Parts: sequence; structure tokens; C-alpha cells
Amino acid sequence: MKTKHLVFAALFTALIAIGAQIRIPLGPVPFTMQMPMVLLAGMLLGKKLGLISIIAYIGIGLIGIPVFAGSGGLGSLVSPSFGFVLGFIPGVVITAMGGSEDIKRMIVFTLLGMSAIFICGVLYFSFIMSAVIGTPMSLTQILMAAVVPFIIKDIILAVLTVMFARTLMGRGLVLA
Repeated sequence: MKTKHLVFAALFTALIAIGAQIRIPLGPVPFTMQMPMVLLAGMLLGKKLGLISIIAYIGIGLIGIPVFAGSGGLGSLVSPSFGFVLGFIPGVVITAMGGSEDIKRMIVFTLLGMSAIFICGVLYFSFIMSAVIGTPMSLTQILMAAVVPFIIKDIILAVLTVMFARTLMGRGLVLA
């Protein structure tokens, strides 16, 4: 692995952390700019480097550096929204599978990657609310709290992120 690859992986780790700090609280799951950074990492870095970037981000947050949306440390594991962070792992891999040749394929795989993030987030949210916090919620309640307020914004950002990635790829900035 080349040094420049590791530098780009580290750069995306930092960009995801910065995206987490751009947040608007909307209940138990804040509005952040993490999702576009994760998707962009998948598109530009590919599976391997994108995954390194996400795992580094999660590791840095779990050791206590406050890179998550408002927190850091092992206590983050019991946050209902932490499942979305864990969802970055399959999300970045699936997004990377879209390649960089066909924009329609990139959009489809980006939306699939985003869907994986939401699925992980909803499942984890349900588990934490029920098993840890002791306040079970129905699927409808979880979707209304953790998905519905974000889905349109995230779909728009996903498509814009693909267009931005294509621009960067046209200028030779792709490691995948």
C-alpha cells in the first residue's frame, strides 16, 4: 500500500469526523454531514481504503476522541444512533462497488450503501431502545425518529455526492 493511499484514507477519516461536527439536533438522531463523506470515501477510495478510513474513524471515536456527532468513547456504544456509525462499514463497501465508469450505476450503489447505513441504524436503534434503555419503540416510531426526517436530505446529498465525485474523478482524483 502506498503512502499516498494511507494519506487519503486518513484525510477521509478526518472529513467524516468534521462532517459529524456539522450537526443540527433533531431528536435522538442529529442531522450531520457524515453520510456524504462516507459515500464519497467509498466512491473515491474504493472498498479497501474506504473501509480503512471508516474503521479508523470508529476506532478513534471509541477510544474517546469526540469525533462522533457530539460524543466519543465507549459510552457511544449505548447511544441509539451509534448503529448508523456502524452502518458506515457496509455502506462504504457497497458504495465502492458502484465503480466510477457509469453514473447511473454509481447512483444505484450509493443509494444501496446509504440504505445499508439506514438498516444498520434502525436495527441498532431498536435494540438499544429496547434492551438497554428499556423503552421499546415500534418500527413506525423508530422510522419517524431516525429515518423520515433525514431520508430526503440524504437521497439528495447522495446524488450530489455522486456528481461531485464524478467531477473529482474527471480531474484524476480517484484511488479505487
